[in-house]
Amino acid sequence: MVMSMVLKGYIRFGLTVIVAIALLWIILRYRDKKNPQKSSLDILKERLEQGEITEAEYQAAKKKQQR
Repeated sequence: MVMSMVLKGYIRFGLTVIVAIALLWIILRYRDKKNPQKSSLDILKERLEQGEITEAEYQAAKKKQQR
């Protein structure tokens, strides 16, 4: 009987650890998809497409970035 209680304790602990790891993995994976990292070149391209900067400014910034 005592052995059965100990075994149930280990099983409960193991399941708790597995569930905690699964939840952490889901949360981290969701957070990465929600907030993707953009490179500075991508941001420059977006600003060029939106008309915030000119082609000459884009080329100068791109050249400066590649140094």
